[in-house]
Amino acid sequence: MKAVQTFWSGRKDPLINSFGWMHPQYHLMSWALSCLTLKKNFEEVVMYTDSVGYTLFKDKLQLPYTKIIKQYDNLECHEYHWAYAKLLTYYFQEEPFIHVDGDVYLPNGLNKNLQYTELIAQNKESGTSYYRTFMDRILQRGINIKPYLRSCLERESIPSYNAGVFGGNDIEFIKKYCQEAFDFIEGNNIDKAYCQNIDGNHNILFEQILFACLAEKEGERVDTIIDRNIHDNGYTYNDFCDFYSFENSQIMHIIGGHKRNDRICELLSRTLLNKYPEYYNRIVALFPQDHIRINNSSQNVFFYGNNLLLRSMKKYNLFLRDLSIEWKGLENKELLNMDQKLCHYLSFMNKDRNEKLSTRIKRNPHLSIYEDTKEWPQELKEFTKNRLKQNQFSNHFNIVCIPVLLNEGYKEVLIDDLSYNLLILLDKEKTLESLLEQIRVSIPPKITNESKIVYNMLLNALEYLFYNKLIYTD
Repeated sequence: MKAVQTFWSGRKDPLINSFGWMHPQYHLMSWALSCLTLKKNFEEVVMYTDSVGYTLFKDKLQLPYTKIIKQYDNLECHEYHWAYAKLLTYYFQEEPFIHVDGDVYLPNGLNKNLQYTELIAQNKESGTSYYRTFMDRILQRGINIKPYLRSCLERESIPSYNAGVFGGNDIEFIKKYCQEAFDFIEGNNIDKAYCQNIDGNHNILFEQILFACLAEKEGERVDTIIDRNIHDNGYTYNDFCDFYSFENSQIMHIIGGHKRNDRICELLSRTLLNKYPEYYNRIVALFPQDHIRINNSSQNVFFYGNNLLLRSMKKYNLFLRDLSIEWKGLENKELLNMDQKLCHYLSFMNKDRNEKLSTRIKRNPHLSIYEDTKEWPQELKEFTKNRLKQNQFSNHFNIVCIPVLLNEGYKEVLIDDLSYNLLILLDKEKTLESLLEQIRVSIPPKITNESKIVYNMLLNALEYLFYNKLIYTD
C-alpha cells in the first residue's frame, strides 16, 4: 500500500499565509514531519500538488517524496473548499492507498491488518450539536442533495468519519464515493472560484459525512485507525496533540484550533529539530525576516513598554543590555547545537520512573537569572506577566534570560521558587534521583512525607524548565 498526500495552495503563498497555523513556518514543519514519518514507514509516498507546492516541497524543503505530481494548477474552486483537491487525489488512485493530511503523523506506520482492509478512515465520529449547527445552516440555503444524504443530515446524530487518514483496497467503491461527491459539488457550483454559496463546512459534508452515509447505504465496512467513536468536537490535546508521546503514538492529528496553540507549535518544531534537524534548518532559513540572528540584523535586547515602566525598570534594562553584548559573541551554529540538546528531553518524558531517576540533567550554560523583581511595584509585575503571557504566576517570581536562535534572539522566562532552587542546584549536572533528595529540604514537611506527591511536583517543575529551554538531558 502506498501513501499519498495533497497540497493545493489555493493561490496563496505558503511563506506568507499560515494556512490556519500560528505562523507559516509551523505549517511547513507539519508537512515535513508528516512526510518524513510516512517515508520511514512506506516505500512509496506521493504528493499531488500545484506549481506552488512543487517548488515548495521539491526545491525549497527537498522532502523525500517518491514522486511529486503537479496536478492542480488549473483548479478553480474557492480556497474555502480545499477538500475538493483531496477528493480528486482519491479518485486518481488505481491501486490500494492511504491518504494522509499534512497535519497528521503516523510515527509507527499503519497497523498491518489495516493494510488489507477494504476501506480505511481515521475514526468514526459521533455527531453532536456541533455538526448539527453547521449542517442546518447549509440545508437552509436550499442546496441540491440526494435523498439518502438528506435523510442522514436530518438525524439527531449525523454520521461521519474523520478523513485525516483515508483510503483502502476497495478502489471501486472509493471512486463511486468520489463521483457522488463530485455530483454534489458540481451540482451546487462549489467547484467554481466564483461560487456564491461559500462555506468551509461544505468540506465536512462532502468529504466526511457523505462518505459515511454512502458506506452505510451500500453496506460497506469501514475500518478505522482509532477503534472508538470520537465526538465531532472531541479532538483533545492529550489524545491527538501530545508530542511527548510522539514515538509511541498510533496517530497524531493537529486539528482545527490546535494549530494556533503556542505549546503545540513549539513542541512540533522541537520534534522536527530533534528527529530531522536538516529539514528544520531549511524551514527556519526561509523566514529570516522573523529571526533576528538569521537575518543578521542588529540585536538590541531591551524591555519594550511605556515610558513610566521603562523608568521603573532601568536596572533590568541595563541587565538585558549587558547580556546582549555578551551574547553577540555566540555563533548561530552554537545556538543551533544547544537547541538540539534542549530537545533531547522529549524522550525523557516517556521513560519509566527508574530510567528517569538515573537520567543526568544539565542547566543551559547561557542562562542568567534576574533576582530583583521582588522590589518591583505591583503594576510592573502585572505588566511583565501580561507581556510574557504567564499570568498564572503569583507576584513572587524571578526572570531567567537565555539567548535563542530564532525570533528576537532571546527569551525571558518567569520562574517560581521551586524552579529557582532547581536551577541553583543544577549549577553542576545531577541525576533526577539526586535532585529529588536535595529538593526535599525546600518543600514543607507535610508534603515531603508523601513521596509520590514530591516526585510528581518535581517532574512538573522540570517539564516547565525543559519546555522553556532552561535545562536539558544528554
